[in-house]
Order: sequence, then C-alpha cells, then structure tokens
Amino acid sequence: MPYIRDGASKVSDHWVRSPLLNINRACQTCHRVSETEMLARVEGIQERNHGLLQRAGAALMDQLDAMAAATAAGATEAELAAARELQRKAQWRLDFIAAENSMGFHAPQEAARVLAEAADYARQGQVSAMRVTTR
Repeated sequence: MPYIRDGASKVSDHWVRSPLLNINRACQTCHRVSETEMLARVEGIQERNHGLLQRAGAALMDQLDAMAAATAAGATEAELAAARELQRKAQWRLDFIAAENSMGFHAPQEAARVLAEAADYARQGQVSAMRVTTR
C-alpha cells in the first residue's frame, strides 16, 4: 500500500486496488527500476503463474473425470478413498493460490511450488482412480 499525506501525517493508502495503477507510489519507493521494467516484470510473473494455475486446474479436472469414470464402472467409496484424499490436497493448493490475489507476484517461486504440488497430487489421484477402473 503506497503512502499518502494527510496533513502533516504520512499514512498508508487503504483504498484496495491494483498497485499497477500507481507504480510510482506503490512499487518504486522500494524497487528502483523504471515503470516500464516494473510492469514487464509483473506481467511476466503473472503470465507464468496463470499458465501454471491453468495446468494444475486441467490436471485436477482430469482427475475428477477419472474418478467419475471409476464410479460409473462400479468403484466403491473405499476404493476411491486414496484418490479423494489426493483430490483434496490438490484442490486446497489450487484454491490457495487462486485466492491469494497477487497472481503469484508476491512470492513467485512459492506460488510455482504450490501449483506444482497441486498438479502432482491431481495426477497421482488420476492414476489412483484409473487403477481402480482397470481392476
């Protein structure tokens, strides 16, 4: 949150909006690069995060499809318990990053790590559900 002057006081601006609407005050007080470079950095990080988010989401949908196919083939709740646990782990991580609201900018490496875990858990769950179907 950028600072604003209120008389002689310096206070945080609590109007919630994208810092990209005022890069000078929101970012450049700490990051000493041009607005153009700052915007390019942010867009690059957010594009990578969005791509990872979409890939993790696709993996989760593939898992849910595999679980639905297993259910249609007669799989029991007990047989799908492992797949459901993996789905919960994947969904929680995906939701965490989606709800975080910076599109990965605040901690890009951590966001990428969490999304990689989401995709990994979803693929493990997909394989688990497919194994039940092929029995």
